[in-house]
Parts: sequence; structure tokens; C-alpha cells
Amino acid sequence: MAYASYKGTKIFYEVRGRGLPLVFIHPPAMSHLTFRYQYPLSFLGKVVVLDLPGNGHSKDKNTKALSIEEQAECVRVVLKKLRAKKAIIIGYSNGGSIAQEFALRFPEITSGLILLGGFPEVATFMLDKEFKLGMWAAKKRWMSLISYVLPKAHFKNKIHAKEMQSIIQEVDPNWLSETYKIGHEYQSIHRLNQLNMPLLLVYGKQDIIMHHYIYDFVKKAHDVEVVLVSGVAHQVPTKRQDECNQVISEWLKRRELV
Repeated sequence: MAYASYKGTKIFYEVRGRGLPLVFIHPPAMSHLTFRYQYPLSFLGKVVVLDLPGNGHSKDKNTKALSIEEQAECVRVVLKKLRAKKAIIIGYSNGGSIAQEFALRFPEITSGLILLGGFPEVATFMLDKEFKLGMWAAKKRWMSLISYVLPKAHFKNKIHAKEMQSIIQEVDPNWLSETYKIGHEYQSIHRLNQLNMPLLLVYGKQDIIMHHYIYDFVKKAHDVEVVLVSGVAHQVPTKRQDECNQVISEWLKRRELV
């Protein structure tokens, strides 16, 4: 296992392949296992998955909930450890908030930004309710329920779902509630015009909760492409992994980013 360090906290990361780093950032609790189906993209570049502090192999007794800005710093620490001068930053769901913040803070490193089901703020009724439900369930310490619902929603493969379930069961509920709160409050909406790098937005066609946010990105960011993936709602990287990987691969090659 490889680790970087952020303010005394170890950050687990794993690398497959060579070339330009493709850094995948997961949502709270779900860990690097979120991107187990994206490893085949290592033919394009160096696939980098990590566990942000509080998640997966990056947990310890003293882990506190980090701001989105601090989590973006954690990603930077991993890239420093890899001595990477440039990277493609890819965030899924609430991990997309960290990806956006990384691109805004470190534009000189970010060759391209990919958001899978991303949003610049929580501004719709349904997304607001989803976050508040997560905070409430974590406060109630219902980790057995959370660790069942999230893998069930993401994985058809029962073994992969079970592996994710055991990872989530070990997450501290107080940490998770606070982390959900941080994600709920994060906003990049007024800074989207600072995203000057190529931006790819990928959504499931059935993910009507997230389609509202496409307009914000297209209106304010400078270089945006949008792809809608058929037959799936939010869980594009795990339930339509082949289509997800193909979209990423074709975009990177067409834009000559790898």
C-alpha cells in the first residue's frame, strides 16, 4: 500500500499504468472502490485512485471532517508524492465538488476536468433532501443502513457490493454526518468562470435531479462538453462502466490531453 501525508494524516493511494495521471475522487464513505471499473483506463495514462481522510484505508481515530478545500489539498499532496506536474482530475458526485475546487485552486496542474454527476452547489429540492437524509441517517448512527443502500445502488456484482459494504461499515458516523454537511454547504457557482481548462460533464440520462446543473456549467465555464449516458441515473461509473470509460477515453484522445 502506498501513502502520502496531509497534516499528519495518511492518505492511501493506488496507481495503475503510466503517463499523465488520471486522478479519480470518490464521494464520502465510498472510498477508492468506487472506481474499480475505471482501472482499464490505464492504457491511456496513470490511473490514480485514493482514499480521502476518513475513508477506506485512510481512517484513524483522530480523523476529523475536512473542508472541500482541505480535501483538494489532499489530492495535491498525492500528486506531489507522484511528482506529477499535470493531471486530469475526475470527480464523481460529491467527489466532483473536490475536483472543482482542485481545478480552481491549482489550474496550472489541471490539464482537464471531468465531472461524473457533478454540481456546483446544492440548489435543487431533491438534492437538498438527499444530503439532509444522509446527514440524518449518519447522526442516527445507522451505518448498517447506509452501508447497505449505497453499495446496492451502485453495484450489480454482489461481491463488489459486499466489499464496498464492509468499507462503509467502518466509517465513523459523526465524521460522515459532518462531511455530508460540508458537501451540502459547498459552492463553486460564482467561480465557474475561472474554469478555463477543458471540462467534460457526464450524467445519466435518467439522473433528472442533476440535469438542472448542466445549464450553470455551460453558461459560466469556458470550454464545456456534455454527455448523457443511456440506461442509468446517477451511478454512471459503476452501472455503465463501459460507456463511462469510452466517453472519458474518446474525449481525452479527441482533445489531445493524453
